[in-house]
Amino acid sequence: MGSVGDLQNYIVSILSSMIRINSENPPGREDEIASYVAERLAELGLKAWIDRFQGRANALGSIKVGEGKKIMLISHLDTVPAGEKELWSIPPFSGTVKDGRVYGRGAADAKGCIASMLGCLKSLADEGWPINGEIIFAAVADEESENRGVRRLISQGIKANCAVVGEPTNLNVCIAHKGSIFLRVSFIGKAAHSCQPERGVNAVYAASEYALRIEKLSKRFRIEHKLLGKPSLAVTILRGGVKDNVIPDYCELIINRRTLPNEDLESIVRRLRDLAKKISEKRRIKVDVKIDRYILASETNRDEEIVKAGLRAVSRVLGKRARPRGFQAVCDMTFLVHKANIPCIILGPGRLKEAHVIDEWVSIDQLINGSRIYHELIMDLLGSR
Repeated sequence: MGSVGDLQNYIVSILSSMIRINSENPPGREDEIASYVAERLAELGLKAWIDRFQGRANALGSIKVGEGKKIMLISHLDTVPAGEKELWSIPPFSGTVKDGRVYGRGAADAKGCIASMLGCLKSLADEGWPINGEIIFAAVADEESENRGVRRLISQGIKANCAVVGEPTNLNVCIAHKGSIFLRVSFIGKAAHSCQPERGVNAVYAASEYALRIEKLSKRFRIEHKLLGKPSLAVTILRGGVKDNVIPDYCELIINRRTLPNEDLESIVRRLRDLAKKISEKRRIKVDVKIDRYILASETNRDEEIVKAGLRAVSRVLGKRARPRGFQAVCDMTFLVHKANIPCIILGPGRLKEAHVIDEWVSIDQLINGSRIYHELIMDLLGSR
């Protein structure tokens, strides 16, 4: 590998440049950053291309030396919105480098991972690609919403022996992640003038009672996963009412239930639907429960070669014994595991607590160590030495 200083300058420069390219989702602005990443891949000697679809874009690259295994490095180009920019002490699209950190929207989630992966590829390129096999690099669109980028990749028949999913894991090797169900629960009552509330059926009251029951349920989970802990349940949105002098005839809630591997979707939804039905019957109000979105939890067997190689790489670079961990959020791993049958680990610089927040940042030390870990992992699996 080249000097640490050269590697650091390369990674930090790449990350700052990517942060300056706004890729907030919504609306999904990946085309410009996909072009930037594809250019960097081509500079390193990979076959690089941009796959544009439905107004979105994936940046892809590959290099093959010999007939060995095929490993995929994958992360995402999009970020959540920056929100009120006035609340940031450092402008969210500045890519500012300060006090050993790089700041900006996407620094931790997950442009830092892309920068570290590109740093790894640069090190391999500088060494003359001492591998026996193929490396596929994928920086995909829309991970923060509908996962259309990875879905597109899978629909094109992507194949690999294993994959590393770049997400902010604090450089831990995560082999499992939670799933997510979004339920839309709508209470339909009867409008009336607010001076005669008894003539109406107040949908907000029913929805509020339901929300409070959900809060109680969220504290009663008995099941637990060794790596992921307990599931979670929360009301995240409640909307109702049209005017301050009208009894609201409609109120809806969005409920987010985070799931564990092997939990049954039907039983989860049935319990929440039955509770809504009890409240609707009690208050003589109509209710409708729909699944807005469902993403499966997934888990990779710790005996898989990618897991063992990831743990060895982290242990060597950080100088301490690494153990498998769980990732609390949802990510693209679920589609690779369940749809493409590709064993995965989740591994990257940054921490979830710094993701999606004001003044998002990632430490430069983690960016460098992340790159070194990716390099060690690839050499472990594909090294020709």
